[in-house]
Amino acid sequence: MEPPDAGGAPLASRVERYDFAFDLTTGEASSRLWLDVEAGARGCVSFPARAEVMDARWGGVPPESFRMADGRLEVCGVAPVEGPLWLDSRLRVPEATVPYTQVGFSRRLDAQGRPFTYLLGWLESCDLFGPCDTAPGRLAHFTFDITHASGEVVLCPGSLSRRDETHTRCELLGTRAPTYSAFMVASHPAWERTRLVDTNAGRVDLYEPPGGLLGPAIDAGAVAEFLEWMTARFGPLPYGPELRVASGRTDWLGMEHPANIVLRDDLPGIGGVYANVTLHTLMHEVVHQWAGDRTTLASAEDYPWKEAVAEYLTYVFEDEHRGDDAAVTLAYWDRLARTASYHLRPRDTPAPPFLSFINDIYGTGPMILLVQLESLLGRPQVLAGLQTFLAEPGVRSIEDLRRALEATSGKSLQRYFDTWVDGEGEPDWPYFQVEWSQEDALTLTVTQRTVTGKVYPCEVELDLQGDAPEARRRVTVSYGLEPESATARLTVTGVDWAVRQVAVDPRNRLVNRRSLGQVREPAPQAWRL
Repeated sequence: MEPPDAGGAPLASRVERYDFAFDLTTGEASSRLWLDVEAGARGCVSFPARAEVMDARWGGVPPESFRMADGRLEVCGVAPVEGPLWLDSRLRVPEATVPYTQVGFSRRLDAQGRPFTYLLGWLESCDLFGPCDTAPGRLAHFTFDITHASGEVVLCPGSLSRRDETHTRCELLGTRAPTYSAFMVASHPAWERTRLVDTNAGRVDLYEPPGGLLGPAIDAGAVAEFLEWMTARFGPLPYGPELRVASGRTDWLGMEHPANIVLRDDLPGIGGVYANVTLHTLMHEVVHQWAGDRTTLASAEDYPWKEAVAEYLTYVFEDEHRGDDAAVTLAYWDRLARTASYHLRPRDTPAPPFLSFINDIYGTGPMILLVQLESLLGRPQVLAGLQTFLAEPGVRSIEDLRRALEATSGKSLQRYFDTWVDGEGEPDWPYFQVEWSQEDALTLTVTQRTVTGKVYPCEVELDLQGDAPEARRRVTVSYGLEPESATARLTVTGVDWAVRQVAVDPRNRLVNRRSLGQVREPAPQAWRL
């Protein structure tokens, strides 16, 4: 039967809280949205929702009218004079995921044939599970009541309690969280809980089946040290002192959820990325508790800052506490950046596919937004800017990050962001051609080569190499934040041996690559076999 047509003025509303009940065995879900609306006002509220949503109710009674149209549920009535308005509905969530992702509701068998069950929300996708405000910047409170098989171990965001063998409840009623990461339920029949970290900075428990790979691979001491390092700079863990880390058969290396982290169960066997892929990924997801969850995205196009901050802070800790791990991280980012197809803020028309765009920013994001600025501004200024940027819960954009870095450094970064962050088509990253002469002193002439002639604000490290192994010197050429020319010169004294080769960016701290038709670029030192 077709529902009656709705009609009436839109009623301004904000979702303050989601109460979500879900049966893991059947996929049956019910949700209650607590709305902040004008008392006594008549009108309609509208939220993205699946067409299969049933039994919409307005404050516990049938609404005056409702309809589904263009992927939205519209419900109309009169708001209570006293107390909040709530909107109830039911939905059977199918076992299905968004193509090329694990977003949705899925069951996957682990190596022993046991099911890992995952209800996973993401950017602009919470309407997969019921009516929901899908805007990335909407922060709310949540409760979860989960029905499951006897003995199943279930995790969800917030404080965790188990009413009986088949019911688990989670409450996220303190610090608000975004819908993209808060809609999460994960379970496994054989998870065992192990305490990894128990310090004043926080407690970390690992949920993993017997024989799992993560436990033996995680350096618990390093995790404790990283928690202390993060909380000293950004305050206590945003969602309480307990952090739960679970293993799962997932597509992504890891995913952040408030008070929970899900890691891919075969992480220790993945090579070619970070020096310690398990520890790096875990630390990255820990950073997201502050950068992405408590402080979240203003819009989908702001996704790069979230990943850039998580990667950068993990890298800084590696650089200060983990020896050569940081160099491997930089080399990996540089390798990714050399094949980037999009700018960090694409201005293409039409816009690129979102999945393609965001998979492209894990190298360019931390390099452009933070590492390169570390070279130009100094690490203390960049870290201070991030402390300002993440100081309060709320919604932040890439522009907010720029303003925070400008405030702590006292420098204008508009030219830098205009050249490095925004653009159409494939990025025209610079290639650096180096010429030198040795007479009374060594003179270096460095020229940025690009197809478009764009001149990038940056600082370029050069590794000078002679015939003997000890004949080596590292120097820096700075174009500054407001370069006037594509060519920069540097006179170097004290080099009393013949320079035979100059390696550009030996530490992989600058996004650069050879454009087609330009002079051949020497292979970076780190890539030689």
